[in-house]
Amino acid sequence: MRLKKLFLSMVAAGLGVGLMASTALAENLRVLAWDGYADADWVKDFTAATGIGVDVVFIGSDDEIWAKIKGSEGQDFDVFAVNTAQLQRYIKADLVTPIDVDKLPNQKEVLPRFRDLTTVSGVTKDGKVYGIPFCFDSIGLIYNTDKVKPAPTSMSVLWDPAYKGKVLAYDNGEHNFSFTALTLGYKDPFNLTEEQMAAVKAKLVDLKRNVLSFYTTADEAQQIFQNNDVALIWANYGQQQVKALQKVGAHVAYVNPSEGALAWLDNWVISKGVHDKANAEKWINFVLSKKIGGELSERTGFGNTVVETGSAGSKDKLVWLNNVEDPLKRSDLWNEIKATP
Repeated sequence: MRLKKLFLSMVAAGLGVGLMASTALAENLRVLAWDGYADADWVKDFTAATGIGVDVVFIGSDDEIWAKIKGSEGQDFDVFAVNTAQLQRYIKADLVTPIDVDKLPNQKEVLPRFRDLTTVSGVTKDGKVYGIPFCFDSIGLIYNTDKVKPAPTSMSVLWDPAYKGKVLAYDNGEHNFSFTALTLGYKDPFNLTEEQMAAVKAKLVDLKRNVLSFYTTADEAQQIFQNNDVALIWANYGQQQVKALQKVGAHVAYVNPSEGALAWLDNWVISKGVHDKANAEKWINFVLSKKIGGELSERTGFGNTVVETGSAGSKDKLVWLNNVEDPLKRSDLWNEIKATP
């Protein structure tokens, strides 16, 4: 009898070890993402399809992502979202793991401009893929369809004397120097020479004379638009801004300028401390579906890399944001521009 009890105790202990091992094997995937990139219904569908649980932590800034990933040397999360302008920083710091694109069959079905990853600036290094494009938006031009006819095709319309005092501009030196550089025809808007910088500064001083107000948030721009005679908005928040304005009844439309629209591109990335790389790749493949891409754009107004949306047509030229030559200098010059009478 005592032997039987001992045997049962050993079995129970073995089951306990087995359960603990099973629990360890079934550890949830740890995801760090922007709000709107890992919605609860998508997580539920992913778990139902794969049996993999997901724990999501949402972030609110690029600095917060860096602090969380760098602070734990990539050990606290398996997969996270980061834009192309930031990704090389993580690669250089050895905080990310190369992705096996062959494990992502849905990558073969994404929009042509995102299919060949060697042509997407910032997502590869030394022939290895570190980022899978997921979500983007252009920084284009919003125009009042009642006041601007015909529809504009270039950012140069912002300087048109006909719209003096009817332009809303974004209060940011880096972006303003970059989009103005594109307007002037400079090929690399992120690395300007001293001569180019001076020309852009002069052009922005001219723009200021047309500007009714500078804004910092989308809500602020919307309030100014609703209470003033506004014809044009340099739309730092892209389609999200358009959607919000149209929701309150504004007669506006959106265009990506012919000279190229600045654009941000967020990617799914696997951390250096990933616990189960295969599970992380299953997550990335899952969210590259047409269903999720369409829902993401409908819910946020952002573009997705799987189905066409209003953020950019197949012929639109997008210029992905990159690090600039001297952020501090751009900031100082921008303050000088704003102070110019």
